[in-house]
Amino acid sequence: MTMSDITDRILVSNTSHRHSVNNKAPIDMSQFDTDQLFQIAEKLSQDFSLFPEQEDSAASPHIQGLVDSEQIQKKLESLQQLNIDDYIQEVVAPSESKQRMNAKQLVHKLTNRFITEQEFGPLYVAEVELSFNNQFRRIGFIGQNRSEQNGAWLPEHHTQAVKAMRGFTKHATPIVTLIDTPGADASEQANQNNQAHSISRLIAEMANCDTPTVGIILGAGYSGGAIPLASTNILLSLRDGIFNTIQPQGLASIARKYNLSWQECAKYVGVSAYELLPKNVIDGIVDFAPSDRIDKLQNLLNAITSSIVSIEKGAENFARENPYLMDHYQRSVERYLNPSDKLAAMEKDSNLMLAASPTEHHNLFRMTYRYMRYLTLRKRISSTTIGHYSRLAEVEVPSGKLIERQEEEKRKKFQKWLQAPDKIRYDDELNKLWKNYCQKNEERGETRGSISRLFFGEPEDNYQKSKQDFSFYLGLYLFNRWKSDADVNFAELIEYLQNEQQNRFLLVQDDLVDSQSILNFIKKQDHSLAQFIHSKLDYDTQAMLAEYQTEASEKLLAGLTECLNNIINGDKIPGDVTDSISLNDHTQQLINSVASGSTEVNRRVLEDALAPYLRIKNNDASINQGDASVLDAILLDDLRSDFISISQNLIMFGKLYDFVINNLVKVAKEAKETHSLSFEAVNDLISQGLEHTNQLSIAQDHKEEFANWFKYFIASSQRGEFLIQVEEWKKNSFPRISDTLFVIITFFFEKLLPEYYKSNDGQDYNGRINPYSIGRKKDFWNRLTIAYFDLLIQDVIDGVKKKKVTKARAFVDRFFNDFEEINDHLMTSDPVQFPGFRGSIEKALSNDITPCGVITGFATIKVGNESRRVGTLISNLDFQAGAFDMASAEKFCKLMVECARHNYPIVCFVSSGGMQTKEGAAALFSMSIVNDRITRFVRDNDLPIVVFGYGDCTGGAQASFATHPLVQSFYFSGTNMPFAGQIVVPSYLPSTATLSNYLSLNDGSMVDLVKHPFVEELDDQLRAIDPSIPVAQRSVDEVLARILKGFVTPEKAQAKELENTVEDKIFSDVKKVLVHARGCTAEKLVRKAKENNIKVVLVQSDPDMNSTAADLLDENDSLVCIGGNTPDESYLNAQSVIRIAELEKVDSLHPGIGFLSESSQFAAYCGNHNINFIGPKVSSMETMGNKSNAIHTALKADVPVVPGSLGTLTTSAMAAKVADEIGYPIILKAVHGGGGKGIQVVENPADIHELFHLISTEARSAFGSGDIYLEKFVTSLRHIEVQILRDSHGNTRILGLRDCSVQRNNQKIIEESASCALPKNLEDKVYAYAEKLADEVDYNGAGTVEFIYNLDVNDVYFMEMNTRLQVEHPVTEFVTGIDIVSEQFNIASGGSISDMKIKQKGYALEVRINAEKGVISGDDIQFLPNAGKITKCVLPKDKNIQLIKSIDSDKEVTPFYDSMVVQIICNGKDRNDTIAKMLKYLDKVVIEGVSTNIPLLKGILKDETFINGEYDTNYLPKYLKRIDQVQLVKDMEINAGLSGQNVTRESLAIEGSTELKVLAPASSIFYSSASPSEPSYVKEGDIVSVDQTLCLMEAMKMFSPLSLKSFNAKGNTLYDAEIQYQIVRIHNAEGQQVNHGDLLFVIKPVMH
Repeated sequence: MTMSDITDRILVSNTSHRHSVNNKAPIDMSQFDTDQLFQIAEKLSQDFSLFPEQEDSAASPHIQGLVDSEQIQKKLESLQQLNIDDYIQEVVAPSESKQRMNAKQLVHKLTNRFITEQEFGPLYVAEVELSFNNQFRRIGFIGQNRSEQNGAWLPEHHTQAVKAMRGFTKHATPIVTLIDTPGADASEQANQNNQAHSISRLIAEMANCDTPTVGIILGAGYSGGAIPLASTNILLSLRDGIFNTIQPQGLASIARKYNLSWQECAKYVGVSAYELLPKNVIDGIVDFAPSDRIDKLQNLLNAITSSIVSIEKGAENFARENPYLMDHYQRSVERYLNPSDKLAAMEKDSNLMLAASPTEHHNLFRMTYRYMRYLTLRKRISSTTIGHYSRLAEVEVPSGKLIERQEEEKRKKFQKWLQAPDKIRYDDELNKLWKNYCQKNEERGETRGSISRLFFGEPEDNYQKSKQDFSFYLGLYLFNRWKSDADVNFAELIEYLQNEQQNRFLLVQDDLVDSQSILNFIKKQDHSLAQFIHSKLDYDTQAMLAEYQTEASEKLLAGLTECLNNIINGDKIPGDVTDSISLNDHTQQLINSVASGSTEVNRRVLEDALAPYLRIKNNDASINQGDASVLDAILLDDLRSDFISISQNLIMFGKLYDFVINNLVKVAKEAKETHSLSFEAVNDLISQGLEHTNQLSIAQDHKEEFANWFKYFIASSQRGEFLIQVEEWKKNSFPRISDTLFVIITFFFEKLLPEYYKSNDGQDYNGRINPYSIGRKKDFWNRLTIAYFDLLIQDVIDGVKKKKVTKARAFVDRFFNDFEEINDHLMTSDPVQFPGFRGSIEKALSNDITPCGVITGFATIKVGNESRRVGTLISNLDFQAGAFDMASAEKFCKLMVECARHNYPIVCFVSSGGMQTKEGAAALFSMSIVNDRITRFVRDNDLPIVVFGYGDCTGGAQASFATHPLVQSFYFSGTNMPFAGQIVVPSYLPSTATLSNYLSLNDGSMVDLVKHPFVEELDDQLRAIDPSIPVAQRSVDEVLARILKGFVTPEKAQAKELENTVEDKIFSDVKKVLVHARGCTAEKLVRKAKENNIKVVLVQSDPDMNSTAADLLDENDSLVCIGGNTPDESYLNAQSVIRIAELEKVDSLHPGIGFLSESSQFAAYCGNHNINFIGPKVSSMETMGNKSNAIHTALKADVPVVPGSLGTLTTSAMAAKVADEIGYPIILKAVHGGGGKGIQVVENPADIHELFHLISTEARSAFGSGDIYLEKFVTSLRHIEVQILRDSHGNTRILGLRDCSVQRNNQKIIEESASCALPKNLEDKVYAYAEKLADEVDYNGAGTVEFIYNLDVNDVYFMEMNTRLQVEHPVTEFVTGIDIVSEQFNIASGGSISDMKIKQKGYALEVRINAEKGVISGDDIQFLPNAGKITKCVLPKDKNIQLIKSIDSDKEVTPFYDSMVVQIICNGKDRNDTIAKMLKYLDKVVIEGVSTNIPLLKGILKDETFINGEYDTNYLPKYLKRIDQVQLVKDMEINAGLSGQNVTRESLAIEGSTELKVLAPASSIFYSSASPSEPSYVKEGDIVSVDQTLCLMEAMKMFSPLSLKSFNAKGNTLYDAEIQYQIVRIHNAEGQQVNHGDLLFVIKPVMH
């Protein structure tokens, strides 16, 4: 696809019988009063975001040398199967290899025709000549050279890259960027030299570049280092390239509370090119990797050259087909010739690239490259809305306080460690000490002579020393092994050791000798013990077991081991289970013994039952010394008690270490002033630090015991190495503590604390701090002073944060009046389902906080004595600390568009940790698009953007828009503004490199420092710490008064600011409507539109062009062919529908029933194109169309719902948990399902995991979302629905209810108004509930609220709301006299229904006549779609009957859509009278040529059970079971006039041969295989039996397998079942339409 397709994506068929569309509709420019291009870009971007699945990749059709889609799909499937370690090895390791080809080497392999070549450390720049179809063209390369500084750029490299880019652009040279970096340098030097600013500037220049740009991910592309070079027209990756917001190691820092390793994080977000392509992060994968043969390099060369050509061709087409580009170009020339004073001043200060002469000024095409680039970049990001987001079930949301949950998670980690403890041999020193201990233990009993004792020592003394050495080192080993979990793990270990007699019977994973056999035994559940164990598995393990085939994951084994241990630790295994096991005598004695504890009994029972798959517990304490684990050693009798004491002391050591860290201000102050630490200071730290451990209850005489342990520690040779290791991992836990202060801490434990304890024994205490003695010399005391100041400053800054005075509301209240928030419905879409992120989203929503990093809106601001209207963006610190997510970027872009329309400046208050890294790689492009829009907003509209940074202003937010060259950036005093946040780069940076006050002295860091508006005393506090620290001289108000003066005149009238946003509903007179419907619905809508004098544009697919609806049109109307046969080609093609609407200049669109009628995206799409969508608001559709959110809305409105999950379930484990709580049977439903699809009843627990995954997969395929929720399955119910109307003035009218309980496969057959079963009190309830829900979601138009009437408990529950017209609406019209469709037109026009009076009259019944035939299959009857030509159609007129039809004589019933052909609605004085009248009318109806269900309908209407009204939704299946099904099939044939048309064996014979024909049984679509990727059922020459499937026949959305046996009927055997047949000919192509009687196959009998 070329980029021109972005504005003209739809080719409209010109095969219309009456009117065809073959010209583009010009874009109406009257709506744009500012720069057209700026406005249209947002409109096109929004169109794409609504229907991204209907966009093709911009790269793959035109670019050569790429991996094809089939290979990509195979690779994706392969990656999904990899475990974590294999994923890292295959995906991450190659890109980080030290031997990998660098950028310079690659360019040298691509060409030897160099014009220039330059190297600036990790920056590589070259201008070369490449062959374009044997013509050489100059190309500029800008790349990151991994051979220097690993490809990490400093600010000077970004600046140099800008110069290189400008040089290439000046000469119109296409640019290729080579991305290969771990990220931009985040060091102290980089921060002090404005790293964020340099990145922002390079992004701005790359986005503003007016030559074709192609990005190549050469190796690793991470963070702010990668995104400037990725901001290109086309972005490609080598096969083994990787790309992400930050390095996976940094992600693990963010997700550490979820106990995830960086390897797990990498696999979660998906960093490989194959995973990035489906997410629109990249445009293609080059079929080349640096490890390939040299000839494969041609693929990369082809990809580069064809990409450039593709961009250039796209620009030609785009410029040719979009005349508004010329308008923008003319404006650009005008600005160049006559720049405003404001623009000239801003551009002068910005240092962005500008044309220095007319020669350098860009032309139309170069401007188009830039515009196309933005549209491409914008496609890479996505967000969702609050209404569209599916709320989680309560069971999915973590409960309790965060700290408690984290502690519990730590305990669970320890339990897993117990199941698989470290082997001693894993650590060399530990293994050496263990061997020594074992040897000394063996020599312990030896008798030695005096000489031997002299040389070798006493055996007992040697043993005691070896035991002490081993135990002590083992403690140190585990402390550094467990790191931040050490305190919990040692406490758990103490408890474990104290209960060793009981715990010794517990299992470790090594005890599962044959885990595969154990798992298979449990999974089959064909033994009572297997069932018992399965019932004790936690839900997650049950889910993993359900999916288990041959290889068990670590998590599954851990879950199994934990379950078996819970059984061992629990009550005795029940007798009915043990009675089924063959137990040995000893086990039986234990069971019978009253004295026996359950722990040993249960272990022995499991051993007997699972032998030989489970290791037998040996009471002998001996262990295999060579394969011993740490736990084996600790459990030894002579080590256990000693290790309890060691564990207690290590807990105290850890607590003391942290206590010293938390009291560093005192320590650092004394150290700085005296170069020492006094005895009193050390004593206070020891006393208070160890006192802090009293609450742990680990030892009564803990201080004395710790002193003894520490004295041993002092003498240990491992002391120094141990403290260095502790220091290293503690730095990650305390990233804001400088290395210098950690030197003090290490010195405290290594030198001062030993002096302190020795002084208690009479030695002198010195206390002098001498960093030389521990190898830390460089500038130590100066750095200590800086670190001390940092501690004090951070204390002050933390104090400001704790006050929480900078929430968004505070800024609104302080600076603005009349604030109106816009786009508050936009929120993060959680695109990669990052662990724990959804929990944060749920928490925010529960607290009525929008899960988005910013809020945006319009407000009035006081400037001196005048008021100014401005746009504003404020960080939302209540969600993820203001992380700038993709929704934030969309909000900012929309804000800039609206402000450009109204000529408003923008004022931003920004505090953010950076981009929302939990959204994956796509989040990086938020930086590019926001940066680009700022450039265009300021330069093309002469409007300022003022940004005030505060709090923590770091990362991508800092490096994209807060420091943009055209933004006027100010920072509050006390703002922390490093390039990268410390959670991402956990290394210490001094305040001089991060604090706004110090950085304000750096040239180019900001316009100015401003006073903190909420903490007036802040500057005084900072000056008290460092008298030389710069402080602010101006206030925010003073800055704004100066900048905004003159930009907005007080007299300017305010425009309607919220006009035409997605959330708004357009209400306008309906004068010309596009009817987007087919069949009966189209016929009704066209008729009603014409009754209301509304002109009609009817869209129909190819097969529907001769429809009854089309017959109703006249010369004032239009019939337009929308496309091919299938729904995807026609009615579901949203872009095609809207293109027709614009070409035909309609003002409104009626979405009909089905297809896109309930698509909130389609409604928003209509609004985006100023088309009045005749239906409810987008927000109402999102909320009620999402079943999960609809349930939450019902609960909020006090409307009862069916017991269930009450929200989305993400795993089958959670589904099983809820199901167990509410009881089986349950029903699984797709959150976005409808039309009877995405529903599955589950009868018992054994099936829930498999069925959950089945429904989730089907839902994802059918509805684009695999979200599932769960409800109690009500076994006996009536289906009740309430019809509502509600206008835009808040008037709600309840028109009555319908009973739709006669159903087949969740599809309604008969509907009636009202219900013969629902009691009056419940009828009143459902009316009240329906009105509540309509009011709750501010509904507009016609809608239906559906309820379950539970017959067993005589109560009603809300089921769902259909936000559209229902098929059965006419029955309500008949009894109320209200014309629902006409009222839809009225409400859409802004009309009121306040005067509407509803008066029920009589009874109404609707039957749906479907084109279907009955077929006997086994003991059941099936109803298959029956397409074909109607030879005769008689539907008499009757005053009691209303007809809605899509057939007539000589009309075709096509096989492409649903089977309903006629709706017959009957009105009578009561139910019995209505049934009688309907029966009488059906006797007059004649439909011949296709089979229909009329005989079935007549049978139901005559059935006593139906007449008496004593039935539920199971009625129809039961009815079919008790009737003569064979007779029904015959009646359907007779009714269709087909009874005498049976095919005979003779008619199938081919003259002159033994061959036979196989003819199409009905009009349908022929498919030779189940899917394009699967083999055909048969091929010519195959020998088949009559049972074998030959093909699939699709009719009316149903697929039916066809075999020879399906043609045989009782008394008429066409194909003998006793013989086989050879396929001689397959007559039709794949997907070909066939009519009844068409030839499908030629076959011949095979004689044996």
